[in-house]
Amino acid sequence: MSKKSEERQRRKALKLQRFEAKKADFVARVNDAPEPKLRAQPAQSFSPKIAPHLAQAAAQQEKSPKASKDGSRFGARVTWCIAKADTQGEWTWGEPRAWQRVEWDSYISPQLGHFAQLTWGEIDRQSSESGHKMHHDHEISDLVDEAQRRWLELQLEEYDTVFRFRLGATKRAWGYIVQAHFHMVWWERHHRIYPVG
Repeated sequence: MSKKSEERQRRKALKLQRFEAKKADFVARVNDAPEPKLRAQPAQSFSPKIAPHLAQAAAQQEKSPKASKDGSRFGARVTWCIAKADTQGEWTWGEPRAWQRVEWDSYISPQLGHFAQLTWGEIDRQSSESGHKMHHDHEISDLVDEAQRRWLELQLEEYDTVFRFRLGATKRAWGYIVQAHFHMVWWERHHRIYPVG
């Protein structure tokens, strides 16, 4: 096992251990709580009659999609923005962080626009010819050291994973996800942020 994977496994084990400790404490507090006593039976309430146009609006609202009960983003459509994009300076390998207009028009906007028509579940099921997921997350520690330092400089340390969309052979859009919203941080052309091979 490599040092990165050992470190990742260690972090995951610590995270799980902290979670289990908090869970046990919470369960103990809930189980020790006294049962509330019923003093009187509440009066039965009746629903008022609703005007037809309000009833129709309420029925329409019930038809609108809601977040899944388990908190998963996979049933929700992809939304995205570039509000947190890091476009200042360049990487040490000479690649500017900012995209050019032609890159925006040719790769970034059309691809992310296409993804916005899909759910996160559909995105998750996309795979390459080799069978690997095309779009997925990485631990921040998997990235090159320079990208890890830049992540901290951008004050994004609360996100310990980074998500990347594959927009071409070596082109990637990197960022983080909050609920079902993708915040694009980096545009990369040459697959250097997470080198392979």
